[in-house]
Formats: sequence, structure tokens, C-alpha cells
Amino acid sequence: MSKSKLGISSFDLNMRFKDKDEAIKYAKRLKEFIRYTCKKKARNGWSSEAMICVSSNKGNSTIVYYEHNGKVGRHKKLISKYHSENGNIKVDWHLHIFLVSKPMYAFREEIKKYIDKNWSNLKIEKEPFDYGKIKDKSKIYKKNTNINKAEYFIDQADEVLFCNYNYTCEERIPKGYSLKDMYNAYLKMMTARMHSRTIGNKKRLKLEDNYYKIKNFYWDLSKDQDKKVVDEFMKQVQLNKIASNYEIINNNKVQKNEI
Repeated sequence: MSKSKLGISSFDLNMRFKDKDEAIKYAKRLKEFIRYTCKKKARNGWSSEAMICVSSNKGNSTIVYYEHNGKVGRHKKLISKYHSENGNIKVDWHLHIFLVSKPMYAFREEIKKYIDKNWSNLKIEKEPFDYGKIKDKSKIYKKNTNINKAEYFIDQADEVLFCNYNYTCEERIPKGYSLKDMYNAYLKMMTARMHSRTIGNKKRLKLEDNYYKIKNFYWDLSKDQDKKVVDEFMKQVQLNKIASNYEIINNNKVQKNEI
């Protein structure tokens, strides 16, 4: 059995699809690849759940919640614009992938290889609007991530596909804590916030507590990654400070020599 830890990865693909149907087709193919990989490598302890978001919206331009009309039954999901230029939030269809897997790094690399090999025929966005200038224009893979990235994906998604494959004997994701559970809890919380006057603060707080209970589970999965990112950032800050101090000292020496 694999001794590696359960971890979180995310994929920001710079590939674009001609329409929604094509995007969903490729999302389903990815689900099948994840299922195949989990089954093939179950003896090595591999398992995974994923949330594949199909989107035609710009990042950080929308939020999602359920319609609230007081009726019993399944409510329609709504996408609301809250930040856009000239009211335009639409871009070509694309996918965002949020992966929870064991192992984390090796599973992510398997998906990366699969996409590189099988999706090379797709249209490429030359200038990604979310990520600025990037050397590899073909596709983008996010190495370090946490559960906030999942919220970002959900808020811009038109459709969401889920999968959860575990053919091992070891329980990985507790009941009620799957990515699908998190997604539903997030939308219910956002709905309560959008309609707090009619839903009431008591129920809103209860829904918020339920969502953050699930969110904290995923925070714990990424805390080692988060610490590494912070440590690397602080190390770079210290190096920049040393370089700045050296430059100041060097400039002072030059000025003294000129006097």
C-alpha cells in the first residue's frame, strides 16, 4: 500500500472548446481516465475524487447560488454577475479540475501526461486572462492549491461533474465530506447569504457552520503545502532584503569614494 498522503491539486487548463457539449465530452473522458487509473493502481493504494467544472465565464466575475422561491423541491442554480467590464463575462468554454488524491503528486502527473497526450488537438488560448504572461502557453497546471481554489472554480462553473473512486480497503474521504457534499453545502450557504432576509440568520448560520466544517477537512489536507509556500515566500523576502541592504551599503561606499 502507498504510504503517501492524501492531498489536493488543481488544474487550470488553457485549452478551449468549441461549445458546451464538447467541453462536457472531454470532462467525461477525464472522469473515465481517473476511474481507470484508480482501479488499475488500487493495489498500490491509489484513489481519487475530483470536481470537474465546465465554464464559459471569466474568473472572479460570477457567484452561484440556488433560486429561492419558497417552493419545496430541487431549486434551479443561478449564476449572478458581480464584477465585469462592460457587462461581458463570457469567454470560450474551458475546464477547471480540482483533484483530491492519494498519492497527490504522482496522480497529478498521470493526469497531466494523459491531457498532454490526448488533448493536443484542442484550441489554445494565446493570452490567458487569469494568469498573465506564461512561458508554456499550451496548458497550465497548478501545483500548490487549497480549498479556496475550489470555491473559485464553483463560482464560475456552468456545469459540474463529480467522481469518487476508491477500490482500496482504506477509507479516505469520510461520509458527508466528499467534494459533492462540499459543493452542495457551499451553494446552500451562498443561497442563504443572498436571501438572508427571507431565510433568516439562524438558518444562515447553521448552513455556514455546515459548510465550514467540510471546508476545514480540506484545509487540513493542504496545510503542509500551504506552509511550504509560505516558507518559500518568506525565504524570498529575506533574500530580497539582504540584496537591498547590500545595494544600500555598496551605494554608500561609492558616494564616500566620490567625496
